Amino acid sequence: MSPSISVLRRGILIAGLIALETFVRDRTVEVLRNLERWPRAYEELPEKLRIAARLNALSHLQQFAKMLKRQGDDYEAELKTEIAKMSSGDGTAIQFTKFVAGDFTGNLSDTGLKELLGSLQVADCWATFRIFSSAVGLGVPSVQEIVKGTVRKRHRSAHSQSYVPTATEIAELPSDLLCIAMCFDVSTTASLEQSLAVSQRWAAGETAWRDGVILYFTEPHSRGVKVTKEGSARALRIVGQGSEVGSVIPRPSPGNIAVVVNHSESGIPQSWTIM
Repeated sequence: MSPSISVLRRGILIAGLIALETFVRDRTVEVLRNLERWPRAYEELPEKLRIAARLNALSHLQQFAKMLKRQGDDYEAELKTEIAKMSSGDGTAIQFTKFVAGDFTGNLSDTGLKELLGSLQVADCWATFRIFSSAVGLGVPSVQEIVKGTVRKRHRSAHSQSYVPTATEIAELPSDLLCIAMCFDVSTTASLEQSLAVSQRWAAGETAWRDGVILYFTEPHSRGVKVTKEGSARALRIVGQGSEVGSVIPRPSPGNIAVVVNHSESGIPQSWTIM
């Protein structure tokens, strides 16, 4: 194999994990903005989230600020902004620091991802992700092993010149990243939606994120795009083009979200949209 192909394959794996890490961190910030409408006192938030939002986040912020200082960047402004968010909630509007998602200096890991999900009341994530992956047409993978494998291959690509990812590993990367990202996005969005609708039950850990997800599927059809609902073999509607799908999806009730998974002609999930 030529050196250029080897470098390209390693670069694809590294870039793929960086994209996933960025997605997880940015999406965490977005869903936490929804929780800023929390209808109860800050002290009534789940303990795991309060620890993640203050105690753990403070440590993550410190590491990030040290990195900024080494780079000659304005670390003091970062400290002021994020500490103000950590101090909110006591007589002021609740805000959440981005460092709930980690220190922004290290790599994603299965342990860190599970802890983050747990703080957002996504319980038993690996088992529920396996069931959800099956429901959307991704098979029955161990999402935890997919995360571990992706991180491991990324590390070897970055630090081992002798490691050359196979063509199969490169071909499987898009579906692996899609699986992880979809599970994370849908579970956290559903959980945070429940936090506002049934806040007391959510804080007590009495809700299950999967119960708040209403699944719809699309697939190409001779007359356009076929839309079906989970559990029904009949088409909900056939629309002329993909942009019309949103108009036929009923508005979910409070505490629920509608998720549309778009399939290819061969039935393979290609993308998803949270309505």
